[in-house]
Amino acid sequence: MGNIYTTMGLMSGTSLDGVDVSIIRSDGQREYSSILNKYYKYGDVLIQKILKIREKISSPEDLIRYSSELNALERDITLFHSEVVNKTLKISKTTVDLIGFHGQTIYHNPERKVSIQLGDPKKLSKMLNKNVIFDFRSNDISMGGQGAPLAPIYHK
Repeated sequence: MGNIYTTMGLMSGTSLDGVDVSIIRSDGQREYSSILNKYYKYGDVLIQKILKIREKISSPEDLIRYSSELNALERDITLFHSEVVNKTLKISKTTVDLIGFHGQTIYHNPERKVSIQLGDPKKLSKMLNKNVIFDFRSNDISMGGQGAPLAPIYHK
């Protein structure tokens, strides 16, 4: 048995409804216990901002064309996730060793080997004074996958 870590995972899906938060304790192999699972709904304004920019992004070139809008939205998404983490930590009365941060998918095209999730993990790490693990898709896509490397682990 290795070290046991308490981790928080943040997941927002393409449905744009909000963020699922889970806190677990695990050694990454055999030991596992669920501490808390919670859902936080996005506000209507944030949902509308995400929908508006998502309608504009149909190619990797659009990511450059709308970069200032994407940067502003990324800030809002990061702040929302920071609030979610703080609320969850207060509710759970738990200290976490690290946070897994997916971000909000804004463009996904594995055939072109591009998947963009908005959310600034470095800013989130500074705001929360926690280690933040991120970018779960890039390596999977570069190896020919669809960018969902955790799905097989979950289903197993």
